[in-house]
Amino acid sequence: MTGDDRGPVSGAHLTVDVPETAFGDGIVERLPSILDRFGVDRPLVVSDDGVAAAGVLETALAAVDRPVVHYRAATEPSTADFDDLPSADVDGVVAVGGGSCLDAGKVAALLLSHGGTADEYLGVDAVPGPTAPLVAVPTTSGTGSQATQTAVVAHDGVKRGISDEHLRPDVGVVDPALTFDLPRGVTARSGLDAFVHALESLTARDYRWVPQRPITYQGANPFARPLARRALGLVHGHLERATYAGDDRDARRAMALGSHLAGVAFSNSGLGAVHALASTVGGMTGRPHGECLAVSLRPGLEYNLPVREAEYAAVARHLGVARADATDPEAARALLEECDRLRGALGLPGSFEAVGLDADDADAMVENTLVQRRRLPTNPRTVAADVRDVLDGRLD
Repeated sequence: MTGDDRGPVSGAHLTVDVPETAFGDGIVERLPSILDRFGVDRPLVVSDDGVAAAGVLETALAAVDRPVVHYRAATEPSTADFDDLPSADVDGVVAVGGGSCLDAGKVAALLLSHGGTADEYLGVDAVPGPTAPLVAVPTTSGTGSQATQTAVVAHDGVKRGISDEHLRPDVGVVDPALTFDLPRGVTARSGLDAFVHALESLTARDYRWVPQRPITYQGANPFARPLARRALGLVHGHLERATYAGDDRDARRAMALGSHLAGVAFSNSGLGAVHALASTVGGMTGRPHGECLAVSLRPGLEYNLPVREAEYAAVARHLGVARADATDPEAARALLEECDRLRGALGLPGSFEAVGLDADDADAMVENTLVQRRRLPTNPRTVAADVRDVLDGRLD
């Protein structure tokens, strides 16, 4: 078992990247002036059928005063989806939608500038230079993709990342009003993603023990921790209200801010075993990311508990879910129980079986988790084959 007790790597440095952000009800009306600043006269608008059918795309583009070209992204984009990408006479990208739409927008901006196919850029630091101007407009409060440098796409049945600082959007336009009518299920699934982003960012391996690499997944650090802590409080305090009282606009605004702060935080600190397991589950089942996180949350936290007891206890106290006189072991367990309670309250699945996995899938789950080199270096415990210990007994 290895956690932060390893000796620090030499010359630990930090680089902090934060996208320009426009936040507030109705701020999407500033899109024309933002496009003007970046010289975008004919944007490629990347969205999906669901966003268009709900009328949200029309609302987001209502103030845009120039011709646009539309591209409909897949609900779960893959590297094979961009062969028909319009490229003639477009000079920038506006991505509108949930995380998958925003990720597709990043890939579109990349291919417009550098050509080739999406699979050529898989991994970290494979983008040769700046991309076409990219404005990201989230319509959910979850992934924080408008703040991050990664596009998640499926490749050969496995969810993979294209990660490069050149992919971070030029501007994230976070308009809470675009989320006011978000359906209950989407609110719950995307909101849990924001919760886990904040929690894993806050409790990641300390940056002083993470070897430097081209991406700013550097470990928990003095810049990211305050953002993650604030995001965690906002999301934990408002996610159930936003889910079950969808017309509570204060809750919607808090979720929009919390998910954005979580995106900024984890894009500078990295994530860990929970997201690695969830990506494995998603690649094997095709289930929505929020459901995959729901079934991976407790196993991932259990795996890290031996090296994160004090940190989990501090989080429990911060969220007010542990007694004031609780010991660290008691408070840490209270956090795990609260995560179970929250998942259940949101109506999300609680077992691998519930998403279609069983004991025969254990070997593939371990194998697919261990290859996730983007996420695992910042997990507080070095992830090895013993991750199977938290799967056994949960796979029947």
